[in-house]
Amino acid sequence: MRKTKKGYGRNYWAMSLEGASFVGGVSMLATSSVVALFIDTMTGSRALIGLAMTIQALLMPIGQIYTAPYVNTIRNLPRFMFKGMGYQRVIPLLMAIPLFLGMGEMTVVVIFLILFSAFWLWDGTLSMVWIELAARALKPDLRGHMMGMQLIIGGVISLLTGLLLAWLLATPLLTEHNRYGTIFVISSVLLLTSLIFIRMVKDPSPVTDPEKPTLRSYYAGIWDLLRNNAPLQHAIIARLPGFIGFAAITFVIVFGTDTLDITHAQVSGLVYSQIAGSIAGGFLLGETSRRIGNKAVIIMSNVGVVITLSMAVALAYFPALGYIWLLSLCAFASFWYNNWLGYLNYYVDIAPENKRPDYQIIGNAIGIPFSFAALVMGAIIDELGFVVVFAAAGAFAIAAIPLSFRLLSKKRLQELKNSREQ
Repeated sequence: MRKTKKGYGRNYWAMSLEGASFVGGVSMLATSSVVALFIDTMTGSRALIGLAMTIQALLMPIGQIYTAPYVNTIRNLPRFMFKGMGYQRVIPLLMAIPLFLGMGEMTVVVIFLILFSAFWLWDGTLSMVWIELAARALKPDLRGHMMGMQLIIGGVISLLTGLLLAWLLATPLLTEHNRYGTIFVISSVLLLTSLIFIRMVKDPSPVTDPEKPTLRSYYAGIWDLLRNNAPLQHAIIARLPGFIGFAAITFVIVFGTDTLDITHAQVSGLVYSQIAGSIAGGFLLGETSRRIGNKAVIIMSNVGVVITLSMAVALAYFPALGYIWLLSLCAFASFWYNNWLGYLNYYVDIAPENKRPDYQIIGNAIGIPFSFAALVMGAIIDELGFVVVFAAAGAFAIAAIPLSFRLLSKKRLQELKNSREQ
C-alpha cells in the first residue's frame, strides 16, 4: 500500500515493462554496437556507420516535429501507442529478409538503411505521445526513476538475450548474413512484446473535446514561446555542444575492435559490457533524477563523456592498456549514453502543463543540424583516424559542463511550478 501511495502503481510498472521490452529489443539495433558491427562487416565503411547514426538522430526529431501539434488532440493515448507500435516494431523482421535471401552485402545494407530510417521516423512520432502519457500518468519525481527502471529491466533482458547474441557473433557455424538476420528477428520479437504492457497503461486525464490546430498556426507560436523564456533558452544553449560529444562516443566499440584487432568472441564481450553499463547508468541516473533532479543528471553525463573520450584517446596512444581497459571504456560509454533521460525530463519539468509538447519539440528540433555530426565524424575517421574526432568532440563536451550549471535545480523547479499555480 505504501508503494502505491508513492506512485509505484499500475502505470509505473506497465510503462517500466513496456520501455524495458523496447530497450531489450532496440539494443540489437544500437548504432553504437550491433549496427556498427553489421555495417562494418558488410562494407567496412565508417562513413556508412556515421550515416546510420545520422539517420537515427535526424529522423527522430522530424517525426516529433510532425506529431507535436496533434499530441493534445489524441483522445486515447495508450490506444494510439498500441497501434503505432504494432506498425513500427515489425520492421526489424523486414530487415532480416534480404539477409536470409542471401543478397549482396551492399544491397542488404542499403535496404537496411531504408528500413532503419522508417523505424526511427516512427519512433519520433511515437515518442512525443509517450512523453505526454508519462507526464500525465506518473508523479513528477517518478518519471526519471521510471525511465531508469526501464533501462535496468531492459538491460537485464539484454543480458539474458546477450547469451544468444554472444554465440551468434562468435560462432563459425553461421554465415554473416544468417548471423545478422537472426539478430534482427530476435530484436523484433522483443520489441513486439511491449504491446502487451502498453495496453495496461491508463490515461488519468484523457482529452474529451480536442481542438485541432493547423501545422502553420502551431509553429507560428513556437518561436514566440522561445523568446523571453530564460529556463528554456539556458537548456538549449547547454545542450548544443553536448550533441557533438555524445555523437562521438557511439564510435567507441568500432574504435576498440580496430585498435586491438580482437576476435569475434571478444567483440561479444564488448556488447556485454555495453549492456552492463546501460544497466548501471539506468540505476544511477534514475536515482539521481528522483533524489537530486535532472540538472544533476545532465551535469554528470557531460562530465562522463569527457572522461570516456579521454579514455579512448589514452587507449589509442597506449594499446598496451589492453582488452580490460576497452571493456571498461565500452561500459562507461554506454553508461553516459543514457543522458537523454536528464534532458527529456528537464524539458517536462520547466514546461507548463499545456505546453509540454511545445517544449519537447523546441528541445529536439535544435539538434537537427547536429544530426549530421556522426556522418561527418565517420568520414573524418576514414581519412584521419579516431583520435582527431575524439579530441575535438571532447572539447565540445568540456564546453557543455559550465553551461549546464545554469540550469534550474530541483528546488528552483518546484518554486517555478508553485509560482505558475498561484
